[in-house]
Amino acid sequence: MSRDFPALSSDRPFGIDRRRLVGGLAAAGIATSAMPALRGAAQDATPEGLPQQLIDAGKSPDLINHGSSFEMPMSGYDEFLTPNDRFFVRANGPFTVDVSPEDWRLTITGLVDSELELSIDDLKKMESTTITAWIECSGNGRGRFGTDPQPPSGTPWIHGGIGNAEWEGIRVADLLGAAGVQEGAIDVVSQGGDFEGMRRGLPLAKALDPATMIVWSMNGEDIPNPNGGPLRLLVPGWGGIASTKWVVNLEVIDHPFDGEFNTESYVYIDEDGSILRPVTELGPKSVITSHDPDSSTQAGAQKVFGFAWSGHGGIARVEVSTDGGENWEEAEITQEAGPYSWVRFEYDWEAASGEATLASRATDARGLNQPFSIPWNAKGYGMNEIFMIPLTVE
Repeated sequence: MSRDFPALSSDRPFGIDRRRLVGGLAAAGIATSAMPALRGAAQDATPEGLPQQLIDAGKSPDLINHGSSFEMPMSGYDEFLTPNDRFFVRANGPFTVDVSPEDWRLTITGLVDSELELSIDDLKKMESTTITAWIECSGNGRGRFGTDPQPPSGTPWIHGGIGNAEWEGIRVADLLGAAGVQEGAIDVVSQGGDFEGMRRGLPLAKALDPATMIVWSMNGEDIPNPNGGPLRLLVPGWGGIASTKWVVNLEVIDHPFDGEFNTESYVYIDEDGSILRPVTELGPKSVITSHDPDSSTQAGAQKVFGFAWSGHGGIARVEVSTDGGENWEEAEITQEAGPYSWVRFEYDWEAASGEATLASRATDARGLNQPFSIPWNAKGYGMNEIFMIPLTVE
C-alpha cells in the first residue's frame, strides 16, 4: 500500500508555528531553515522475497517476509551485535522515507521555554553518548500464542522481531533541558516522519531517563533508512513502538497523550475486550539460537547458546534445561554490555541418543523470570513464555 506523507508547510508543520521557533541554541549559530517535505516510499512487498526498498537498503535476503514486517530466523542470530542487514524491520506505514540527512530537522515544541529546531549536524555538535541496547517489536513472539479464543491479530512473529545494536546519539533529557520544560508537563509526544498519524506519547519521566535518546548511528554506521535513519528515538526496554523511527518532532504536553498508538494500538486487550494498559516495558525473555526446533543433532558434546534480555533490568541469570523444563542448570553468560543490552549465554551439553527438549529461562536483575505460560491477549503482546525446542539426538 502506498502512503504519502503530506508536504510540510514552511509556516506550520504539524500545527507548529514556525515563527515561534526561537532556537534556544541560536547563540551557537544553529540555523532554523524549513523542515523538509517528507514522502514515504511505496510498499512494494511480495511473498516471494524482500521489497525492492529493502533490497536497495542492503537488507539480508534471509529476512522472512510477513508483508509489513520482516524477521530474522533464529538460526540467523549468532552475533552479539545484530548486523544492520539482519536487523528486523517493522512498518506501520511505508518501509522507507525519502529524504536526505542534510535536509532533516528535529523540532522541540510545546510546553517549553524555547522551541528548538535542529539539524543532524547541530545535534552532532552537542555531547553525544553511546549505548548498547536491543529493540524488540511489541508483538515479537505473537505467532506462539494459541488460537483459543482466536489467533491474536497482527504479524505472526516467532522470535526474530528483535535486534541488539550499539547506538550513538544525544540524550532526550539534554534536548529538553536546552528547551526548558515548563511546569505542568506530563507527556512527550514523538512524531515520526513516515505519516502524520505516527505519534506516540511517552511519560515525561521516561523521556528524561538518561538511556532515552535521539540516535543517528547504529553499529558504527548511519542508521539504515528502514530502521529509522537518519534519526530515530531510542527508548530502551520498552516495546519498539516507543522508539519512533524517522523522528521529526518532540512535543511536550500537559496531559496524557490519547492518540491511536497509545490508546487503541499497542495496548493489552483481554478476552472480554477490555483495554488493560499500553505496552511499556517488555518482560524477561531468552531464546536458544544454536538449535532449531524439530531438528536432529549428533550425540556427544554440544554447545547450546542463545540470547536473553529484559525491559525491567539487566539479566542476572540464565538456566538451560535439556528435558523440557523438568530440571535446570545454570548457563554461562559469555557476553554482556550493560542493562539495556541482551546477553549471550552458553551451556555445555553432553547429548545422549534419543529424544530431548531444550529450553532456556532468564531471570533479570529485579528477580523477574520467564513463566511457562502467560495470559492470552487480543493483540498478542508480551509473549515471553519459556520456549521448548524438541530435538532428535542420533
